[in-house]
Amino acid sequence: MHLTDSELDAACRYIRTQMDLHSWWPKEAPGEAKREFELMSGTAMSLNVWCNRWLDEGQCKKLEKAVRD
Repeated sequence: MHLTDSELDAACRYIRTQMDLHSWWPKEAPGEAKREFELMSGTAMSLNVWCNRWLDEGQCKKLEKAVRD
């Protein structure tokens, strides 16, 4: 993932929406991922680290598409 600072707000909105709509999102340890997201959503650099850790390739592509379209 390589989100920029200008994409940060849109990316956070998308991720929060996915978490609200799907209790299983992201697929691995969603509870831990959600807690970590709140800590790492402050900058594009830290959010990129979070995405690389918690999202699979398909989820990353959907996030990039949502943010960049």
